[in-house]
Amino acid sequence: MALEPTTASPGRSLAGQPDSAPAPRAAAVTLERLVKRFGEVEAVSGIDLEIRDGEFFSMLGPSGSGKTTTLRMIAGFETPSEGRILLHGKDVTGVPPFDRDVNTVFQDYALFPHMTVADNVAYGLAVRKVPRPERDERVAQALDLVRLPGVAGRRPAQLSGGQRQRVALARALVNRPRVLLLDEPLGALDLKLRQQMQVELKAIQERLRITFVHVTHDQEEALAMSDRPCSRRAGSSRWARRPRSTRAPPPLSWPTSWASPTSCAARSPRP
Repeated sequence: MALEPTTASPGRSLAGQPDSAPAPRAAAVTLERLVKRFGEVEAVSGIDLEIRDGEFFSMLGPSGSGKTTTLRMIAGFETPSEGRILLHGKDVTGVPPFDRDVNTVFQDYALFPHMTVADNVAYGLAVRKVPRPERDERVAQALDLVRLPGVAGRRPAQLSGGQRQRVALARALVNRPRVLLLDEPLGALDLKLRQQMQVELKAIQERLRITFVHVTHDQEEALAMSDRPCSRRAGSSRWARRPRSTRAPPPLSWPTSWASPTSCAARSPRP
């Protein structure tokens, strides 16, 4: 079943086919001097960052580096102590999560156990009062996109871990967000399934051409999927500076430890 064009991203269809020649890639997410404090603890320290439209961007860091807190501020689940958040040029710092054109995929999937797969995927559409016929069609499209046909009537407990992860992804994509946030979504999967999902996530992102912002502590995962992975250790003041030129930085040589406070680079070409 063909996916319908999105109204949120002009000149591009949800199937990933451009309607015309591509325009220069603007910033989808901009963080300006972003700070988050919890009492006397400064979890995020003055981040300056631009994430381009249509980019698969990974924030890579160990526990305590502020990567999940940063993602939660982009989603609107946490309010910055200082600084601004812009989505496609619009200041959304004080905008609640449901009014931001983003969706989040969580590590624990956050599926409703008493609902069927179809009802889980359709939940956001139902809240927005999308008519039932359109809702059913979009749910079928989303399940087809994540390669889960034939499971709409099952409950989450009847699915494998990988299938539950795909349902969570379908639920996020069915709302057609311009930015998709992924909070260590593969952390609960075994190695073989995690590697398979890395390939599938990247393929879906390349097909839809929407911005994916992904956080992980796994360097191999970040390199496998990201157009531009950035690393940061705890205590550093920022993830990455805004690029000063349009030239891509050299391939990133990943350290064996978390010695470097910040490192950001374009993905090396695949052989």
